[in-house]
Amino acid sequence: MRDPYAFMDARRLAPRIDVEAICTELLPHEERPTLALDLSHSGVRIERPFTGGPTPRDLQLELELPEIDEILWARGEVCFDQVRRGAAPGTLMRTTGIRLAAAAARDLRLLRDFIFERRRAAAQAERAESNFAMSMASCYLRG
Repeated sequence: MRDPYAFMDARRLAPRIDVEAICTELLPHEERPTLALDLSHSGVRIERPFTGGPTPRDLQLELELPEIDEILWARGEVCFDQVRRGAAPGTLMRTTGIRLAAAAARDLRLLRDFIFERRRAAAQAERAESNFAMSMASCYLRG
């Protein structure tokens, strides 16, 4: 029997979380502030205003993990780079997907633990909300 998920890329099976984290692109002659929009243990998606020019294939990143005030340093390889219209008229935004290629082992462990803890907390909150909704619905059955 053929595996129905054989076509899926293993990176897409890794947990992803939505965040709004401060991130900085460290370019050879400048530092460019960006916003990290989602994270996985193997990559990050960043967004910043479009300033023209190509995006380098390799990027150095400085990423601040929200809530725990830790800064991670990593080198990443660009997987995709898109330009789209911004929310304000006449603005363009650049969104870039980056696969993490190198970082300190401590930073990678911290990132992995942060992602799994956020996913666990979200699942626990969802279960609590579901249990509350069920308990409220059961009051109609008692009458």
